Amino acid sequence: MSASGLFLSRLVPVALLLPLAAPAAAQAPAAAADQLPTGEPRLEEFAPLGPPGSPAETLAWPTVESTTDGEAAAPAGDVRYTVSVKGLEPLGLQDEFEALSSLWEHRKEEANLAQINRRIAEDRDLIDQLLRSLGHYGGSAQVVVTPPADKGATSVAFVVDPGPLYHFSEITLNRPEGATGGDPAAIVLPLLGLKPGDPVVAANVTAAADAVALKLADAGYAFPTVGKPDIVIDHASRTATLTASIDVGARGVFGSVRITGQTQGFRDKDVAVLARFKPGDPYSEAKRDDLRRALIQTGLFGTVGVKPQPGEMRPDGTQVVDLVATTEVAPVHTIAASGGYSTDQGIRVEASWSHRNLIRPQGAFTVRAVAAERQQVLGVELERRNWRRRDQTLSGRFGFSAEQQDAYSATTLGGGAAIRRESNILWQKSLTYSAGVELLVTRQRDRSAPDDPNNTYYILAFPGSVTWDRSDSLLNPTRGFRLTGRVSPEFTLRGQTYFNYAKAQIEGTAYLPLGTSLSAAGRLHFGAIGGASRGRIAPDRRFYAGGGGSVRGYSYQQVGPKDADGNPTGGNSLTEAAIELRYRFRAFGNDLGLVGFVDAGQIYQSSLPAFDSLKLGAGIGLRYFTAFGPVRIDIATPVTPEKGDPRLQFYVSIGQAF
Repeated sequence: MSASGLFLSRLVPVALLLPLAAPAAAQAPAAAADQLPTGEPRLEEFAPLGPPGSPAETLAWPTVESTTDGEAAAPAGDVRYTVSVKGLEPLGLQDEFEALSSLWEHRKEEANLAQINRRIAEDRDLIDQLLRSLGHYGGSAQVVVTPPADKGATSVAFVVDPGPLYHFSEITLNRPEGATGGDPAAIVLPLLGLKPGDPVVAANVTAAADAVALKLADAGYAFPTVGKPDIVIDHASRTATLTASIDVGARGVFGSVRITGQTQGFRDKDVAVLARFKPGDPYSEAKRDDLRRALIQTGLFGTVGVKPQPGEMRPDGTQVVDLVATTEVAPVHTIAASGGYSTDQGIRVEASWSHRNLIRPQGAFTVRAVAAERQQVLGVELERRNWRRRDQTLSGRFGFSAEQQDAYSATTLGGGAAIRRESNILWQKSLTYSAGVELLVTRQRDRSAPDDPNNTYYILAFPGSVTWDRSDSLLNPTRGFRLTGRVSPEFTLRGQTYFNYAKAQIEGTAYLPLGTSLSAAGRLHFGAIGGASRGRIAPDRRFYAGGGGSVRGYSYQQVGPKDADGNPTGGNSLTEAAIELRYRFRAFGNDLGLVGFVDAGQIYQSSLPAFDSLKLGAGIGLRYFTAFGPVRIDIATPVTPEKGDPRLQFYVSIGQAF
């Protein structure tokens, strides 16, 4: 490849440079000797390209040409050389020069006079174009070539004077003949991002020209026709004019939605459920793209394209915009695994296998298993996502579980169904909810009641929850708050005795930024059970505190009243509180965080929570941020320990503590 070819291949992707060729006065003299001269330094200069009074230039848009013909042959007499440039750093052009410079690229190689002269010519052309890219059209540069002394290196030094900065004096948008839209000036100028008086910066002009069609589409004009801008430079006044021809077209309204390709069982009406618009709503490019991302979010498609198609013109002058989604399938089977560790509960491993489209469309079947030192779970779940509305899930589950805790042992068989309105990364909602039903048969032993044998409980529960979320992030909030309320009326048969009660909880979290990298987070959690005494309620339905998701520094369920043997009894009410200081930073190429925290909590036998006798725990944590959330590692110690409480607790899990 020739040197000019190399120059173009490096320059074109930048797409920032205005298309001006260097004048004849700026060309480097051809080298006629094989050896560098000795004696005084040689001084070369190119004059300003557009002195006041010179004719105006019309700029073709946007091509870039080189003024060189290629690298000269390499005769004998090679020497080393150094390169320096003064005047580009204040303009922020030094890095661009070094990335594109022929002299800079070959500075560690020996070269002869012909090669150095050819590279000087290329780099003067490059400097000129870089200056023009920022609106400096009257710049000049001096090149000083100093021959080597003894065995030193030849010095090539550029001294750059950027010259005056040119500004736009006029921006004109014309409506072409036969246009269907109105006057583009009133519609496009506020969207263009350019105005008279702005510097003639090529990057800004290119970005504005490329973004006009997208901005018009987002403003409701789905099918605009945008011509290339013409720019004329006037060196006498050091100004420029920009003229463009634009037909904005008719304002659009949404029409029908169709799906083609590998549809995974999706019908047109299933795609319409995902759309956050109805036929007749004003067209928006953002809502069109939101539909495309929602189809990808299902996990059933590898690639999705949603293209607007022109429909009929309506009597009011608007145009119907139909959308056609073209899809390609993605693998529908998923194998997932996760793990965690805490000092008191030991290692926990969870694995699942899913078919995300067993019942088309979006009917997912999942088999889930948990293996831990104190818990074992095997269950199946069937989910229908986007049921009747976007991000609403209808689910059913059935499974077996066993637990061996200090407070109780339990073996449970049961299932349930629920309907949930959920947040996700694509659309974090301010209001979410869930409502469901559970039917359980469980055999449990209350370890705090040694004279009480295993009891069998038949439980019918109707759990529900509502969350108001005003935080700024689903995975790592730093601002705002969340407020969640949960209630579960429960009907129980134990032996020959029927009784019922209601279990209610309210939890609030708040997040406050303290700087660019530091934030504070707080949590309050209250729970209450009314309608039945603690001893009658199945042990695993009572409240407990302590552990990685509760009061860190204490073992799981070890905060609260205990029997004579030290076994937790559980209770009818709960108080928990926590505060964290979170610092996020980058180190060793990773996104990390440090956390300091204090937790507090207590379990009460009464039906209403209180604030006395709170147990305190404190510690520090490390966060490793990933695309799916932070990995959490916490070390905590009890501040108000009792006999038998360990001095340190260690927790590893996924996600922030709250």
